Amino acid sequence: MGEFKRQDLVYEKEDLLISGPGKYPDYNFYHKTGMAVAGKAKGEADNEAKPIDVKSLLP
Repeated sequence: MGEFKRQDLVYEKEDLLISGPGKYPDYNFYHKTGMAVAGKAKGEADNEAKPIDVKSLLP
């Protein structure tokens, strides 16, 4: 574990990007994340969807 080739640990951005929607086409990362602001909880602002329990996505 102590010896490794550093170049083997470097990936190009194109290799890490996901092409397509993935397993759940309707999944939107930005609807599951975010922070509450003063006076409003997550999902209560204008044009904002209610947060989804990510544990409900588990098999």
